[in-house]
Amino acid sequence: MAPSKHALLGPSSSAMWLGCPPSARLTEHMPHETSVYAEEGTKAHYLCEQLVRRSVPAWMGLPAAPTQDLLDNPEYPTEMKNAAELYADFIHTLWVGFPHTPTVCVEQHVKMTRWVPECFGTCDCLLIGDGLLHVVDFKYGAGVPVSPVENTQMMLYALGAWQLFQSTDDIQTVRMTIVQPRIQSEPETWEIPADQLLDWAESTLRPTAKLAWEGKGELNPGEKQCRWCRAKPQCRAWKDKYGPLADFVAGTIPEARDPRLLTDEEIGDWLTQVLGLADYAKCLQDYAQQQLQSGAVIPGWKLVEGRSTRRFTDQDAAFRAMEASGIQEAMLYERSPISLTAAEKLLGKKHFAEVCGTYIEKPKGKPTLAPESDKRPAYNPADGFTPINNQKKEGTHYER
Repeated sequence: MAPSKHALLGPSSSAMWLGCPPSARLTEHMPHETSVYAEEGTKAHYLCEQLVRRSVPAWMGLPAAPTQDLLDNPEYPTEMKNAAELYADFIHTLWVGFPHTPTVCVEQHVKMTRWVPECFGTCDCLLIGDGLLHVVDFKYGAGVPVSPVENTQMMLYALGAWQLFQSTDDIQTVRMTIVQPRIQSEPETWEIPADQLLDWAESTLRPTAKLAWEGKGELNPGEKQCRWCRAKPQCRAWKDKYGPLADFVAGTIPEARDPRLLTDEEIGDWLTQVLGLADYAKCLQDYAQQQLQSGAVIPGWKLVEGRSTRRFTDQDAAFRAMEASGIQEAMLYERSPISLTAAEKLLGKKHFAEVCGTYIEKPKGKPTLAPESDKRPAYNPADGFTPINNQKKEGTHYER
């Protein structure tokens, strides 16, 4: 398992301190709060680790430890087991894709101290061989999709792996994949030449890390750097970012072609800012609730009992009582078909595709609003979804 100690300038928080260098020291002594989601992710990572560790010898034709005991363990929910098996299958797919047997590292501790002071992290899986370094990161979260494209956490992992293996392997290409099975059905991969990654490390990473380590630079609020920043609820720079909204909230509409209507350009600008304001409001609410629960006073606010729903304290006993009252057992249960994913698990991916492939389709998703920075292709009302050609291309991005 990964070390529990947090690096001041760690890979997982790199979007924060690279985007806003002073934030690292500003949050240095703020507690790292855990959550049920974080604990769930830790458990899922352990299951992934064990499945891959136990499987690698079998891939090489050697005796391997069984995995069925893990998959039969009721401690792991079915969804978690399915996600872990998908991850392990993907690692195996990568492994067999190398012309020669690659080096495989699971939960590999790496250091990036060549560029970032005291920086270290743990890679979920590394595969090295034939001039290729492939970094794979598993994410069990079901909330926010994470892209590997220019993902600084993945780039730091890759640099740490390069630092570890560059003396024994001639690494020419770096490939980074994020496996997030609860959000994306297929892993997403980004590729970059090793020398281009090293150029970024020298020109951008090293000088910015120096500023962050020394607590220098300007506070720079923004979507990526503020998302998980622990100082966000109290940050004046974040608050001031939404100063221009004061006129909007007060009902003063900027001058337009028709003073009664906003232009499309103004709608786009206000929408961007209002979404940020909604995020800021949610951040303040969470902080205020934490403070009130700890006994602090937030003027104008208090904690009250929230709504709840009724539930059985003993469902089996309740159903027996209903049957004794004349209710038939069949009326107490609903029968529903299993999901496509569960059906696939019964036959195995390959056999399932042979048997049911004719009856399966993956329709296009419903058009949904997203900021222009979103990596997905734009929707054209006439042609459907088409690639975005005006985005900066750094490296190669593809989905498997």
